[in-house]
Amino acid sequence: MGWRDFLFSFRGRLGRGSFWLYNAIAVPLLAVLVVALWVYALSVPGAYENGGPTPFPGDPLGIAGAVLFFALLAAILLAGTAITVRRLHDRDRAWWWILVFLLAPDVILTLAEILDESGAANESLLFILQFAALALVVWGAIELGFLRGTVGANRYGPDPLAVP
Repeated sequence: MGWRDFLFSFRGRLGRGSFWLYNAIAVPLLAVLVVALWVYALSVPGAYENGGPTPFPGDPLGIAGAVLFFALLAAILLAGTAITVRRLHDRDRAWWWILVFLLAPDVILTLAEILDESGAANESLLFILQFAALALVVWGAIELGFLRGTVGANRYGPDPLAVP
């Protein structure tokens, strides 16, 4: 398997070691991108003093940097999605479980925030919603990062740990 297939293929299965390898590279790279954006944002005179958003660069070098930033961000997110889907396949789960583990907690927390700001929920309901979101994140982390995949072949392909 080449690096393009490793990073961007949505077919097949992926073991825990490869999943953690991707995360060991992607998380620091995302941190570098966040720091680069922060440094750029702080370098724009008056952007934060006036309370406005950081403006998009107007000079050619700045535009090239922004294009590179967004291209790297898109590549990291696409690769992360492909890696996660293949890891779910190793656990014999369909791709849509990514919605349960990554999207549902955000939706639940957003709902809790809306209810809290509107005053439509008591503390108990907010706690339950926040706990549910945390439980989904922990469940997803355990499923993806710590549990072994299906032993032997499953509907998504051969066992990545099987010796040929």
